[in-house]
Amino acid sequence: MEHLSKNDFFLVFKGIFNTEGNFEDYVLTKTSDNLQKVSGINPNDILGEKISKIAAEETNSINLREIQKHMVPNTQRKYERYLKGLDKTYFINIFSDDRDYMIIFYTDITKHIKELEKTKSKLEHTKGEIVDFSKKALARYKDSLTGLYTREFFYEELKRLNTKRQLPISIIMGDLNGLKLINDAFGHSMGDKALKRIGEILQDTFRDEDIIARVGGDEFMILLPKTNKKTSEEIVKRVRQKCEEKPLDIININVSFGISTKIKPDENINEILEEAEDKMYFNKLKEGKQAKLKMINYLKEKLQKITFENKGHYERLKVMGMEMAEILNFTEVEEEELKLLCEYHDIGKIGVPKKILQKKTKLTKKEWESMKKHSEIGYNIIKESREIISIDEFILQHHERWDGKGYPGLLKGEEIPLVVRVFSIIDAYDAMVNERPYKEQMTREKALEEIKNKSGSQFDPHITKKFTDLMKNHPKIQVM
Repeated sequence: MEHLSKNDFFLVFKGIFNTEGNFEDYVLTKTSDNLQKVSGINPNDILGEKISKIAAEETNSINLREIQKHMVPNTQRKYERYLKGLDKTYFINIFSDDRDYMIIFYTDITKHIKELEKTKSKLEHTKGEIVDFSKKALARYKDSLTGLYTREFFYEELKRLNTKRQLPISIIMGDLNGLKLINDAFGHSMGDKALKRIGEILQDTFRDEDIIARVGGDEFMILLPKTNKKTSEEIVKRVRQKCEEKPLDIININVSFGISTKIKPDENINEILEEAEDKMYFNKLKEGKQAKLKMINYLKEKLQKITFENKGHYERLKVMGMEMAEILNFTEVEEEELKLLCEYHDIGKIGVPKKILQKKTKLTKKEWESMKKHSEIGYNIIKESREIISIDEFILQHHERWDGKGYPGLLKGEEIPLVVRVFSIIDAYDAMVNERPYKEQMTREKALEEIKNKSGSQFDPHITKKFTDLMKNHPKIQVM
């Protein structure tokens, strides 16, 4: 067998067995002629030596240490590695049978894929197996979005590594919390960025020999050979920490995990896999609500840094809102809804371009149309946390008008929920009497006059009168 290109090379090993017929090691019997030229290793120095000795002494330029760790007779393995010592990326194919030979092919894939196409017909296993090095074959076992392994490859490796030699073997199942929230609020491109970020964090945290795969839309599996449960838990902690340290521009990342470990050879690996999945779903139920709420509050904090809606604005709204709730005999549920609406009404502005939010002059028609989308964006964000913040419909409606000329323009008059009608007045009033870079601050008297002038058009006439009477009779109710 001769080498097929100037950077491709191969090694041939023969198995060594003890007197009882049990496999002990491999001894190097042949190399391609170009081994020394490519790797700097003189074949005469290693021919006839055991792979365990070569791996211990060589500088890891051709990855023999990793191969020696995982060599199992009668297996086939293929993977991609960047070999730092050679400054090249190789596709490594390992073939072995149960008694005799192990052959390792190194194919340089650093250059254009056409070089691989030229070599695929020439690289044949001694038993007639042909290795397909085409682009399609390389991509088949890698997820196109994250660069992680595919579900198919994960299960192939699970089967291959399910041996006594690899025990203890741990499986970690992970699920990205709030992907639907991200997709609905910011579009699938942002969801894709979140998945890519998870992929980067996982690849940065786990070892090269671990099998990291994306097995579903928001699900990940990691196979850790020779790893106990305690070590797996420590790795998961590091992943969580990196998720905290590496948020996207406007989104923090949160993943629920489940861990299970096979310790004894007679344990069923499929049951271990199911246990990891069950634990992950249990943790997701426990952590999911808080993860969504944490994400929403993270968005609100980010919003406060890029807009003029600060904490004082929310607190003033709550004070005025609770006074109005008492006057109008709100139920406890209505009071809580109004408080939440005061807190989260503008959460959708996180999806509006920053340059529009911070503009100090009048918005153009196009910019205003973009700004108006914030109520719909907020609705999509909050509806994914309806079980803890049940005001998604109110957020969608909080810019509706009594005369039906508001946006999104779905409701008018008493069709608008009472909580929303109250909120629209106190929100408008607070915006008028507090400083904004894009408009002149009004006096309390002028603002109340403006509210009265829009009674019956923008605002509910009955609630308008109740509010203006309240503010006139309690001049200190406004909290700065």
